[in-house]
Amino acid sequence: MEKARNTIILVDDNLSSLDQGRDILKNRYRVFPASSASKLFEILEKIIPDLILLDIEMPEMDGYEAIKKLKADPRYRGVPVIFLTAKDDLKSEFTGFKLGAADYMAKPFSAPLLFKRIENQLLIVRQTNELKTALEEANSASLAKGNFLANMSHEIRTPMNAILGMTQIAMKTTDMEKINYCLSMIENSSHHLLGIINDILDMSKIEAGKLELERIPLNLKQTLVKINNIIMEKIVEKNIRFDIILGKNVGRHYIGDELRLSQVIVNLLSNAVKFTPERGKIDLLIDETIKDDTRSIFSFAVKDTGIGMTREQMSKLFKAFSQAENSTSRKFGGSGLGLTISKSIVEKMGGRIWVESEPGKGSSFFFEIELERAKLIESESGPRRALSKNLKTLIIDSDPDAKDYLRNILNSFDINVEEANSLEEACALMCAAKVAGRQYDTVFIDYTVVDENNAETLSKACANTEKNRVVVMSSFLHWNRIGGSLRDVGINAHITKPLFPSAVFDSIVETTGGVIKDAGTTMERAANIPDFSGITVLLAEDVDINREILISLLEDTRINIDIAENGLIAVEKFRENPEKYDMIIMDVQMPEMDGHEAARAIRALDLERAKTEPIIAMTANVFKEDIDRCLEAGMNDHLAKPIDLDMVISKIERYCKVG
Repeated sequence: MEKARNTIILVDDNLSSLDQGRDILKNRYRVFPASSASKLFEILEKIIPDLILLDIEMPEMDGYEAIKKLKADPRYRGVPVIFLTAKDDLKSEFTGFKLGAADYMAKPFSAPLLFKRIENQLLIVRQTNELKTALEEANSASLAKGNFLANMSHEIRTPMNAILGMTQIAMKTTDMEKINYCLSMIENSSHHLLGIINDILDMSKIEAGKLELERIPLNLKQTLVKINNIIMEKIVEKNIRFDIILGKNVGRHYIGDELRLSQVIVNLLSNAVKFTPERGKIDLLIDETIKDDTRSIFSFAVKDTGIGMTREQMSKLFKAFSQAENSTSRKFGGSGLGLTISKSIVEKMGGRIWVESEPGKGSSFFFEIELERAKLIESESGPRRALSKNLKTLIIDSDPDAKDYLRNILNSFDINVEEANSLEEACALMCAAKVAGRQYDTVFIDYTVVDENNAETLSKACANTEKNRVVVMSSFLHWNRIGGSLRDVGINAHITKPLFPSAVFDSIVETTGGVIKDAGTTMERAANIPDFSGITVLLAEDVDINREILISLLEDTRINIDIAENGLIAVEKFRENPEKYDMIIMDVQMPEMDGHEAARAIRALDLERAKTEPIIAMTANVFKEDIDRCLEAGMNDHLAKPIDLDMVISKIERYCKVG
């Protein structure tokens, strides 16, 4: 099944150039040649093209006059025009852009560069049209949605222009430093653009009543670690103090929708980071109240020291397509949909969400949900064996809430705890302990305290205890930043935030060398790259860049990947050697034969292996009906685009029986 090809009108009075351009373009596009501007407008009466390639120097009506006429007609105003001309001077180029051209290329041109310019413009048109369609389905007549459309047009074009601009700069240079900088900017802009598109799609699902929740095992500890990793880079960038504080009743294992719960928390934390100034503070507090034998009510709070809000601003927060005020989107960016989506998810989970705030005094967002408790996989009350008696610990932290949280964890292990607010105060306590002949077994220092004092003070503190018993508490990114200077004074021990009782316990065991947990205790799986060297996957994907991305992501696993450029080739490759492949990863939208047809064709083969071969759909369509369609076609599972490496590895491990 061939994809519908885009339509291009090529305008040039030079018949030789016209024929050459048509021959170059015809394999990719439907091309309508026009030998003059008047011929262009004759063709336009019959078809509306996706793009126009327009020469400038032509008799009767030149390219400048033609584009003026095009932009004056509402029927053609949205059709992108690329000038393709021999006029290679800045004045002509400036005039072209001023009159409304989308791009400008000088002859003679490079065919690959021309294709790239065309695809960039078609991509912008497609995404703009998709946005308009989504908004029309959500009643675009509304004034609020009209304002939203204006904001979204700006929000989408800003990162898209950065992507296109940086791509062109990178293509024109051989300087690797400049290329790497461009790639970094492209990656940042792409993530921003993807977030906006995801918000729009989620809002469409909510308004269509298609937002559904999964009921799957949820490990709260792993969820919080993932959330921490997602938002930590921006937190470190602004040097914000961030802590996750769990209530004493909070366990690990529940039943719920991890993705949607994470989405709510990440939305709230991202907003907090956005509106909190440098060196501010953000806390995520979580507590659990048991409702009955199988369910619990969870309360979450995200508190920040940011700019705060007025009552009027708070009244607009959870309304679709609006922000606290119109200037917010201009100053801070964003779709304005995050809180509306979060509200819908929380209510779908049987809960509620609200905010408390004052201008200049920060904001606190609260939400409550119900979660089903899963059967215990391992003891959630802490390690099975107690630590040695009479252990003595010192906590150094300037944040009273974080200090109280760690103290409660240590007290649950029957450990004697003393506290200090600064390194100077800690030095005095360490000296006294050394004189008394009863040094601390473990010293926990928060990274912010280390940051605020010089190496000399820290070295003095360490001199009064065993250096390998000093543990620094920080995120992994903070440790990367400060770890080098700490190693210089003899500290190598580190515990990653967010803090969990089991991790605190393990750090004490490691620093004291005194206690080993029971062999039956479940250990967390090491985050090593798996070895898939004995596995061969058939990847059916028609887009080169998508193939390269997946191959690069899995490179370190040493997996063998065979390529099929479309569904028809995938079926033939499997038919020829069915025992070769442990799994098929199948893109859904492909030419010749799409993923659904290919899956049905493989299942219909008169081969025993064809009935059991794992086939995983790979698709950007993640609505429930899209996934159901994949399963109905005979596929076993699906992977959502853009590709998540952890999810790909999980599917391979599951269906190829690894581990």
